[in-house]
Amino acid sequence: MIEQTAYINVDEFHYENSYRRLCLSETGKTKKEMAFHYMWELFVWSAIMGFINNKPVEIRKRYSSPPFRWQVIKDPHQKLLLALAVQNYGSFDILQKPDLLKKNLEEYSNGGLDLIHKELALDPLAYQDSESLIFEIKTRLNI
Repeated sequence: MIEQTAYINVDEFHYENSYRRLCLSETGKTKKEMAFHYMWELFVWSAIMGFINNKPVEIRKRYSSPPFRWQVIKDPHQKLLLALAVQNYGSFDILQKPDLLKKNLEEYSNGGLDLIHKELALDPLAYQDSESLIFEIKTRLNI
């Protein structure tokens, strides 16, 4: 398992172009105006996107100061990420390899951020508030 105090690495490009744009702590907007109140929420969403689309992408250049620790990711989100990693790896053995597990999650999140970045290039208003995120989820689920 990942040590609770472990820092989560993010790609510098995505920190500057996605996290700072879409997360509350960097924008000055109110919670109601943001789809992601915390950086860990964007990490979880982008990891899900990466896993769904089978898009792991190696972090090209780590952001110099990792923005959060594993412990800030709240349950059930930690468990969801672990389940996705186990399913993708094909074995529970990955849970006994914390460095590989963490790298796996970071790479799938990075791949998901690549997809989100492309979506934002096509629609600058995508992911701008919780309503747009709910619309995105409904569209993906065909609801």
